[in-house]
Order: sequence, then C-alpha cells, then structure tokens
Amino acid sequence: MRALVVHNRYSSRVPSGENLAVDDEVRWLREAGVDVVRHEVSNDEIVTPGPLGRVREAVDAVWSVPARRRFLAALDDTAPDVVHVHNLFPLLSGSVPAAARRRGVPVVWTVHNRRLRCVGGGHFRDGAPCRECRPGWRVPGVLHRCYAGSAGASALVSASSSLFRVTARHDGVVPIAISRHMADWLGSSAGFDPARVRVKYNAVDAARVPRSDPAARRRFVFAGRLALYKGVGLLLDAWRRLPADLDVTLRIVGDGDAADRVRAATSDDPRVEWVGHVAPGDVGEHLDASRAVLVPSLWEEPFGRVAAEAFAHARPVITTGRGGLAEIVDDRTGWVTGTSPTTLAAAIVEAARSDDAVHERGEAALQRHADRFSPQATTAVLRRIYREACGDHETAGKGRA
Repeated sequence: MRALVVHNRYSSRVPSGENLAVDDEVRWLREAGVDVVRHEVSNDEIVTPGPLGRVREAVDAVWSVPARRRFLAALDDTAPDVVHVHNLFPLLSGSVPAAARRRGVPVVWTVHNRRLRCVGGGHFRDGAPCRECRPGWRVPGVLHRCYAGSAGASALVSASSSLFRVTARHDGVVPIAISRHMADWLGSSAGFDPARVRVKYNAVDAARVPRSDPAARRRFVFAGRLALYKGVGLLLDAWRRLPADLDVTLRIVGDGDAADRVRAATSDDPRVEWVGHVAPGDVGEHLDASRAVLVPSLWEEPFGRVAAEAFAHARPVITTGRGGLAEIVDDRTGWVTGTSPTTLAAAIVEAARSDDAVHERGEAALQRHADRFSPQATTAVLRRIYREACGDHETAGKGRA
C-alpha cells in the first residue's frame, strides 16, 4: 500500500508535538512495509512581501489554488492508495483533501486539535476554559486574537477551518481521533458522523535506556511548555503545600510564557530546579531520572504525549486527568487528582512516601504503553484504518489507474 502523507509543519522555532507525532508515524509506517510519500510545507516558508503579498497569502490561507495545483502534481507522481492529512493551515488549506476526493482517492485525516470549533484550538483562554465560540459564531475568537495573537490571522484560521469542516463532512473524509475523548468531541461538537470516526492513539517509542526502578528516585519531573493551560501555576501552588521536610525535588523541563513564575519558584524553594528547553530527544533522560512524572494540565488535552512517554520509561504519572489524559492514566498507572492543588499535593506526598505504590504503578504503566501506545500497536491500528478507507471507497489502487 502507498500512502501520501500531507502536513503543514509548524515553525521550527517553536517545539511542536504534532510535528514529532507525524515524523514518528511516517517512520513506523515505513518500517511496517507501507510505502509512504511525504507532501509537506513549513511555516518557516511564510513571507509577506508588501500589501499585495499579504492579500495573496490571506486568500491562499482560506482556499489555496496554488497548493491544490502542487498537490495534484504530487498525486499524479505518486499515485497513492490513500491520502493521509494532518495539519493544513495556513499554507495548504482544505483545497488539498478536496482535490484528492475529486480524484476518487480516499482521504483520512488525523484530528490533532479542536480548531474546527475553536480559533485557538483548545477551548482555553486567559488561564481558564473558554466556550465563547460556538457553531456559526466565532467572532469572539477573532476579537480575542486567539490565533498567534493576531485578529487577522484568527479570522483566516476561522474561515479556513470552517470551510474545511464543511467539505470534510460532505466529501467522505475519514476522521482519525487521537483519543476517544476527541472522537466524542468530533461527533458531539464538530458535526461528524460518529460511526465514521476512528480512534488511533499517538505512539511514543520504547525507552532506549536501561530501565531503572522509579522507587529508587526522589525527583518529580514536569516536562512541557511553560503555559497556564499546561497547569504550571497549579503545579507550583500544589508544590508549596508539600511538607517542608519531604525529601523530594521538582525538576521543570521546558520554556514558555510562565517562565517568570518558575524562576521565582526556584528562588523561593531550593527543592525546585528549572533546566529550560531541551531537545525532544533528550526529554527521555529526564523522565528516566524521575520517581513520577507530573502532567497537571488545566485544558482538555487532546491526547497527552508526555504521559504516554513516561509510561515508556515505566514511570507512573500524576495528572489532573483532563481530556485524553483520563484515557492514559488511571489509579493502576498513576494518580488522577482533578484540578485541586490540595489533591494534587496529596498525590505527590503519597508517591513520595510509598515505594511500593510507585514501583507497582510504574510496572503497570510500562505494560499499558506496550498495549496501547507502542509503535507496533498504533501502526497496526493505522494500517487497518487505511485498508478500511480504501475498501469503503472501493478505490484501492484507483490512483494508479
């Protein structure tokens, strides 16, 4: 089988879990024998040469004729059995999957965020959940500049995603949700037929380091963007509630808008350490050095990559359980606390004091990774979705014809 993978890459200047997920997925598909061809552009290519150029880019961001033309050339060159779409905005647009469907090639689309209904993509704004935008009314997202801090860019992403939603629903695109939580959202809020939605979790590779017992560690680790929606403020609030004599440390890995809060915490408490941004390939080293991994997200996570990655290192996870995190972590593999700082602090204390609980939940976490989030498990699911999409459309090999 040949798959044409389509992705508008996020800027290389900003860490992107979505870029990582696409790169990993392509590699594992190839290892499984799928002939994968990539059709990609990058936000690093965006230029605005004067007013006329900005107008042209604005039009192309909503429904790009040049992107459609380039994609059709790639379609002719590769003759795929299936087209797999990831991110389309702003350089590709919904014109790309629409062109594939008009050629009779089945299209599957991995849904990484909620941008079909929310300009910002996460139903979270100014430190709290936000539902001001609703079907047919996304003006609040434009007024609040929810995409890239720009009213213009917010208007463009709103128009582009709304148009794509209409075409995707009517053209028979098969949505792939990265969690059951996202699948339910696609049916209840985005208007897709629940019977057509498929679930395929993002995968993370097994740890390539010698396994160590988490009970032998005294460090808790947070790894991710330092942003309010990731729960950085909640974590620091909970940490201040720990007993002063508790023999543990907190290592914070990452950077972002909440860096000042983290810096202040390192000054106030010698048990808090901030190492800043690290390369994605180096995150595992910090996870392996942990007793447990902290994922205190306040927004509804579409998936929860750090939690799944912690499982690959046999590390239990302490989390709020928001969104897809509730499907990854339970009381066998970690602690689910909700968004109360007191409850979060209590879970950290229990994990700090009970070697048995940390060890047993770490072992269960490793098994869950193998069953649900390993490359082998998720690639098998994706290949099944490809075959199903080709069968549904009765077009396997039609591109080559």
